Amino acid sequence: MHRVFLSLLIVCATACHNNTADDEPTAVPAPSELAITSLEKVEDGDSVLEAHEDIDWKEIEVFQFSKALIDNKVPLHTTLPRFSAVFGEADSLVEPKWEYLCGTQFEDNFQYFYKDGSRFELYKDTLFCSEYKLTPGHTVVHAGITFSCNTTWAEMKKHFPKAVQQAENVGYTDMITLRDADVEDSDSSVRFYFENGKLERIVYFVPC
Repeated sequence: MHRVFLSLLIVCATACHNNTADDEPTAVPAPSELAITSLEKVEDGDSVLEAHEDIDWKEIEVFQFSKALIDNKVPLHTTLPRFSAVFGEADSLVEPKWEYLCGTQFEDNFQYFYKDGSRFELYKDTLFCSEYKLTPGHTVVHAGITFSCNTTWAEMKKHFPKAVQQAENVGYTDMITLRDADVEDSDSSVRFYFENGKLERIVYFVPC
């Protein structure tokens, strides 16, 4: 009888222990704790999260497109005789499709002038580049900086840190936008496009 009583006592104690273990609440991290682990803090011990803020347009670096030189010889905005004397005649002249025309440097009566993959707008004897393709052996020089098809994103970051930072802030790794002029409300801008980490083309962008 004594043994039976001890056995019942052991069974009851075991059951109580199991019930206690099952009833104990499981510790679950709060949503805020989970979120903080995936973001950087401004300072150790500070719960304020770091945010990527847009850089003000007036702080973006300037690239004066019209003053940039092809091979350090001829401006991207020039005259037809001056261009032809150095680089020869156009590979092709194409009439624009006027019904689809938007964001051009001339309003009418111009032709697209193509040379070595680059596109210019030709009006009478005035030649304005709208897209310059960096091909091997050719460069664009601006403010003492030489750009070529070997120019990297990291090199651009040294010359134009704010423009590159803004591009990265919005998720771009293949296009950088610079101001074309010191005038803050200028409509035009200059875009640098990259392919496989190397500079591919420079575009003079005029919005519609």
